[in-house]
Amino acid sequence: MRGLLASLDIDLAIALGWLTRLPTRFPAAAADRKLAQALWAFPVVGALLAAALATTFAAMVGLGANGLLAAAVTIALSVLLTGALHEDGLADMLDGLGARSGRDARLAAMRDSRIGTYGTLGLIVFLLIRVAALSSLDVLDALAALLAALALGRAGMAVVMARLPLARADGAAAGAGKAGDRDMRKACATGLLIALLASVIGGAPIMQLLLAVVLAVAVVLAMAQIAQHYFGGYTGDVLGATCMAVETTVLLAWSMAAS
Repeated sequence: MRGLLASLDIDLAIALGWLTRLPTRFPAAAADRKLAQALWAFPVVGALLAAALATTFAAMVGLGANGLLAAAVTIALSVLLTGALHEDGLADMLDGLGARSGRDARLAAMRDSRIGTYGTLGLIVFLLIRVAALSSLDVLDALAALLAALALGRAGMAVVMARLPLARADGAAAGAGKAGDRDMRKACATGLLIALLASVIGGAPIMQLLLAVVLAVAVVLAMAQIAQHYFGGYTGDVLGATCMAVETTVLLAWSMAAS
């Protein structure tokens, strides 16, 4: 039992260190473990972030802020806590898709530190949708939506890592290791469990949860297909973009179903 708890602690520390900017203490054994082996902890990190964001949203509303202001501050905090990791991935992937000279040019555009028109417009649209969706929810629904969105978004990253080959042999994604089907299944099970808990907390009908899950799956499959076709596989930017796309879709669906 002690060994199992130590392993869980290592995986959570690795996931927190990769997916957030929170100060994280890495156990010595973490040096021998790849990120791909800690995929089950991705949705848990999402749930921890969601708890912090929902607390902020509730505090803002409690202090008299309207829904729009509370949502804007909450999404801003999300960007700070993750270091804009997923937003950066989304912008880079969109810029890569905008390159018109073949796969190598697309991969080069994704690595360019300068943000292009596609990336800029995409970030604006996605952030606007996230703020608008969250602003339409009450405090309890916001907690439920954030839990489901952030957990499913990170489970989606695990699916892409397991199902697609690496687009290139170097980079952050390559350093994370190759995920197996077992790693993916554990991540998906954790994400679905958290989403189910979210629906119970928010008192959401089962059909609302099913809608969110179905849309999340559809988005992940679409992102995987796009990445395979245009880049030959996945990169760290593809993973970040997948997380953002799923999160935004689930927030939007939750908001529309709750209204």
